[in-house]
Amino acid sequence: MDLIQTIEEGTEVTLMSEDSDSDEELTLVSKKQRTEKKLESKGFNPSFQFEDDGFYESKWTLESALHDAIKKKKMHSTLDQKIDEVRRNRITVIQQISSNPPEEEDVVSDDDEELDLEDVSEAVSDKLKFIEKKRKKKRKVDSEEKLVQIPLAEIKDGSGVNKNVSWDPNLGFQQMNISRPLLKAISEINYVTPTPIQQAAIPIGLLGRDICACAATGTGKTAAFMLPVLERLLYRTQSTPITRVLCLVPTRELAVQVYSVTHQLAQHSNLRICLAAGGLDMKSQEASLRQGPDIVIATPGRLIDHLHNTPSFDLQMVEILILDEADRMLDEFFEDQMNEIIKLCSHHRQTMLFSATMSEQVQELAAVSLKNPVKIFVNSNTDVAPFLRQEFIRIRETREGDREAIVAALCSRSFISNVLVFTQTKKQAHRMHIVLGLLGLKAGELHGNLSQGQRLESLKRFKNGDIDILVCTDLAARGLDIENVKTVINLTMPNTQQHYVHRVGRTARAGKSGRSVSLVGETERKLLKEIVKFAKNPVKSRVVPPDVISKFRDKLNEIESEVGDVMKMEAQEKQVIASENQVKKAEKIIKGEAPEKRAWFQNKMQREFAKAERMLGTHSESKKRGKKMKNKSGPMSTNNPEDRVKKELEKTQAFQHREQKRGRKQKRARSCAEPVPVKTMKIQPKKKKGSFDKELTRTGKKSLGKHRDIKRRKNKKR
Repeated sequence: MDLIQTIEEGTEVTLMSEDSDSDEELTLVSKKQRTEKKLESKGFNPSFQFEDDGFYESKWTLESALHDAIKKKKMHSTLDQKIDEVRRNRITVIQQISSNPPEEEDVVSDDDEELDLEDVSEAVSDKLKFIEKKRKKKRKVDSEEKLVQIPLAEIKDGSGVNKNVSWDPNLGFQQMNISRPLLKAISEINYVTPTPIQQAAIPIGLLGRDICACAATGTGKTAAFMLPVLERLLYRTQSTPITRVLCLVPTRELAVQVYSVTHQLAQHSNLRICLAAGGLDMKSQEASLRQGPDIVIATPGRLIDHLHNTPSFDLQMVEILILDEADRMLDEFFEDQMNEIIKLCSHHRQTMLFSATMSEQVQELAAVSLKNPVKIFVNSNTDVAPFLRQEFIRIRETREGDREAIVAALCSRSFISNVLVFTQTKKQAHRMHIVLGLLGLKAGELHGNLSQGQRLESLKRFKNGDIDILVCTDLAARGLDIENVKTVINLTMPNTQQHYVHRVGRTARAGKSGRSVSLVGETERKLLKEIVKFAKNPVKSRVVPPDVISKFRDKLNEIESEVGDVMKMEAQEKQVIASENQVKKAEKIIKGEAPEKRAWFQNKMQREFAKAERMLGTHSESKKRGKKMKNKSGPMSTNNPEDRVKKELEKTQAFQHREQKRGRKQKRARSCAEPVPVKTMKIQPKKKKGSFDKELTRTGKKSLGKHRDIKRRKNKKR
């Protein structure tokens, strides 16, 4: 017999439709109705009692107030959630005006976007033409592009004697005398044929020689220096665990990438690898460093922190030192840190320098610190990837404010997936993320203002295909290997041609094809001429139709207020986070859990002096100086697109001006001639008288003359 039961909390209820003729027709309760039902059931609890917090009693303390403040912490939303909220509000307002209220407001679809990007995409396509090439030769040039050959390696022995230094272009991994565990890992990673830099560097690295190698981006330099290192470590003595290999990289993301590649190559061995990069857990790094890992992959700042604060960890037994992206590691930003690390390393070591561009600092270090290095050059400093198509868009002097509109048009019309957009400043990268998000595009950002977790999360989402466009600074221009990057867009030209080589090197990697599109203004024509001069493949000029640019400019003007709304929401959230951090810090101080002060190789005055030397105008000045400048000249408005682009170009010009100023300085003397001896009257010490036997055995003129003129001397004495 069926009994009547009460409806419990959380159970799904099916209701009979009143309009239906059949008893079998059922309709499910929507998710919204279920949530409202749960809220009603939780409206009053019969066992509820008021909590006596003791506010008016003498037992109330500051600690309890801090605890209550932390209790009220809310989950902070991401930037994409803020952008979706602003877009949702915009859609609801437009639909209310058109008297068509939406049925489901929780989902934001690109089909409801009022900007009508599809109308713009149906406009006239962009025009392409070769720079300094005739139109008639297009077919011939296209056939030449398909026959692009990868350059071969050039080896120079620094010792002057070409002993044991050879290179076979037909050399494979099986003929390199590599052990079976490494060969098995190589086959699992799907490495079939070694690249020219690997064919040249691996045999020389196995000999223990110092290497200075230059190869284009995406040619497998990580495996070129890691395979000989792993092969030598397989035959190490395992009596005492010590750190034998140190690999230094400039960025945290590159450190994670090198660590993952090394871990894959050493997966069938018992080698221990440690990652010491900034932004990651400090305690776990200290614990692994105390155990003496065989290989340490680190960034300079975090490594120095561990060297001065982690007991029982030093670099006295390091046998191999590797500098990946050596020109970046030896520039002015890492100069002091690198001097400190090299000073703490062992002097009897093998040193390897690898990069896609070699600067004067690298050549000076190779001439001074490396012992008879073998120089391997597969490409020059100005060579880009062989299968890269370079395109440039000319920006007139009066149209500098159209750069954002052109980038938005390119991302919406021509390149809709796997796109990297490079900007000069972190503020502009953040703004472009917001703008592209409000246009309905799936975008992310990667720059130094983000936390390490946010940086790794955005990089992971871009690799997995969750976002189509990644807006980043030069932080992502060094060594990052992101698969299937089709297009690289430069909002402004980089500082130097070497920076340009690294930026466009994120695409067309490992023999794949890719495209780079750069926006060039009148002040950047000099750099464009250098790129065209050294380009081995034809360079094209892209012309975006003026109608398309004007339409996207109008769209950006329409959403300018929404960009401000998103930034205001972020500013409010930052204030909340800052106050919460202060509360946490105060609570730790009360409990006696304040963090210990960590030592550093520079004091505060030295750090401030080094920071002042690296300033680039108003972009990197200290807060105090910035306030003084604002009071003198008044606040600069950046709401104007021309002003934003002007600030981007000012940073590039400041960098170039400082490089020219440093180039005019006299270089430090690395070698000097031997001093010419000055003739001076020296007081010769009296020689000791020899024994009788030695006197007899001497047959020189002086000794014989002494014996012959004995009588004459006696007469003189008388």
